[in-house]
Amino acid sequence: MEIRDRRSTEERLTEFITVYSGFIEEDFQYIEELKQDEEAGTPKNRLPNLEVIKNVRQTISLHQNEVMLATYSAGFPLETFKKEYLKFVESLISTWYSNSGYTDMLWALSIGILLEIDDEVFDKLVDLVRKDDPVDYLIDYLIHYRQPDWAIRDDFMFPRPYVFTEKITQTGSAVEATKLLQFYLEKEWYQGHRDTGWYDLHKVNIDNYYGYWSFEAGAICKIMGLNPDDFKEVDYFPYDLVVEED
Repeated sequence: MEIRDRRSTEERLTEFITVYSGFIEEDFQYIEELKQDEEAGTPKNRLPNLEVIKNVRQTISLHQNEVMLATYSAGFPLETFKKEYLKFVESLISTWYSNSGYTDMLWALSIGILLEIDDEVFDKLVDLVRKDDPVDYLIDYLIHYRQPDWAIRDDFMFPRPYVFTEKITQTGSAVEATKLLQFYLEKEWYQGHRDTGWYDLHKVNIDNYYGYWSFEAGAICKIMGLNPDDFKEVDYFPYDLVVEED
């Protein structure tokens, strides 16, 4: 196993996975207790049990996303990463809304494309998008790759940094697209996430760091038929997820 994100260490990331997987297991047990309380009519919280369950499921989804990312960062085989990805997709089913979970869906769709995930799984994500109906070029672009009848709209929910991806995907030249995608990774992607909770996490709290990855960049590379070797040494690019098939 060779680590993929060298800002941390294999030991730290493995410990992170162990601890947060434990949190997830505890949360699932808590949900079962809340369900039993609901059936018995004996709530133990100030909020209704069903509302508490909803909040706990959101926490599970957050932690599952982090465990998935840490699994990739630490260098686990793609088969192991895929298992964590499938858990993450399931966690989105009852919790996802576009305003608060945009990057979750962006990464879920992108990873699904890179793993060539089954239609049954990919369609679960599409159903969530269809239900919430975010008007977003990049999400539409990713879905369109798997479902060509899906319309691609021009607007972006979060222009920074994602609006630059339209320029990449609209160019007709592979050489130009390669230059633009490299610029996106080097100058736009990370800097465009200054307002997120994980920005500079490796500097603030390395023990809770799980990795930085632009999975949409990998998906764009694959969809456009670009050479992933051109990005092998470019930071944030999920190289072996692009070149290897699960």
